[in-house]
Amino acid sequence: MENKISPILFIFGIICIIAAISMGEGKAGIFIIFPFIYGEGLLMFIGIILIFLSLIIFTFSQFHLMKEYENEMKVKKHAGGLILIGPIPIIISSNWKVALILLAIAIIIIFLLFTFHAVY
Repeated sequence: MENKISPILFIFGIICIIAAISMGEGKAGIFIIFPFIYGEGLLMFIGIILIFLSLIIFTFSQFHLMKEYENEMKVKKHAGGLILIGPIPIIISSNWKVALILLAIAIIIIFLLFTFHAVY
């Protein structure tokens, strides 16, 4: 059974913060790309506390789910990631086959970037 308290607390927290901002108890803005809120008053305080509690409840509910599904069949997963910093590929992988596939993708992307850079 999934935990429904965490999203409900989160939504009520957002509603309290929106109400506080609309009543002039708080302010919101964006610094570069990071949104922020600040204010004073009971609604802003309750909203922040509700969001904080929802995050804590969500975190601890995941431990309960892990214990519940412990006895299920385990599947081996292979994952990887490709980060391109300029023409330098950084490959993170849990398997050699995935790493080779990512290396091939990186070579293709770098080739295409150099080709289109030379054209334009």
